[in-house]
Amino acid sequence: MVGYTEIEASLKKMLELIRTKAAGPELLAQVERLDQLSQNLGPETPPMLRHYMEKRGYPKALEFLAGLDERKKPNC
Repeated sequence: MVGYTEIEASLKKMLELIRTKAAGPELLAQVERLDQLSQNLGPETPPMLRHYMEKRGYPKALEFLAGLDERKKPNC
């Protein structure tokens, strides 16, 4: 099982790199790490978090982890 705190930390780091326009290897490493974490999500993962991670909706995934998105399933 992937720890949600690890996902949250990686999301925050990646979004900070984007905000500061820090392109390059560090940003690529964060995207690759998030892809890896997404692939390792267990069956207990909330459907919305899984959806956001699979679709690379990283700001929405971060909102979900912060408790700001209470949707139970995707509406797309």
